[in-house]
Amino acid sequence: MAIVKIPTPLRRLTGEKDEVLTSSNSVSEMIDDLESQFPGIKDRLCDENGGIRKFIN
Repeated sequence: MAIVKIPTPLRRLTGEKDEVLTSSNSVSEMIDDLESQFPGIKDRLCDENGGIRKFIN
């Protein structure tokens, strides 16, 4: 299980949660898991080609 820290600008998508638990085994799975819990967050995390945006660390 991993804890994903949510930056302030994205918290409106997570119901103001600053941390989210995920049981994903990869970054790709984690993004899909977050998208299933919080529709629309993937568009903020990934660019138009599906790559991870530069501010993600």
